[in-house]
Amino acid sequence: MNKLGIIFIAVIVLLLGGGAYLFSRPTGAPPLSGYEYYWGDGCPHCKIVQEFFDGWSGKDKIKITKYEVWNNTKNAAQMNIRAKACNIQRAEMGVPLLVTPEGKCLAGDQPIIDHFKNLNL
Repeated sequence: MNKLGIIFIAVIVLLLGGGAYLFSRPTGAPPLSGYEYYWGDGCPHCKIVQEFFDGWSGKDKIKITKYEVWNNTKNAAQMNIRAKACNIQRAEMGVPLLVTPEGKCLAGDQPIIDHFKNLNL
């Protein structure tokens, strides 16, 4: 086989390998369309936030999408993407986690509750 044939095969292999890499990478999280609240089933801090939500008068005035992450790997992967965008290190990541429509992350029960209490609805 001549040099041109070897170069042609090498280029094809690189193109196929690069395409496979690009299409096998995980996709990003969908665009934010409201609040995203990440919680874990059995998490005591998440229970405190849920009790707040249950009694909060503004709960029907804004969109809050809730994602359980301890038993749902897809939701956990989405939370990882959001936390990374907020520069939260993996070792510091946990629930409850709130992502605002502006992309700001709030972690812990009291910061999340305080955020909603301070909204002017």
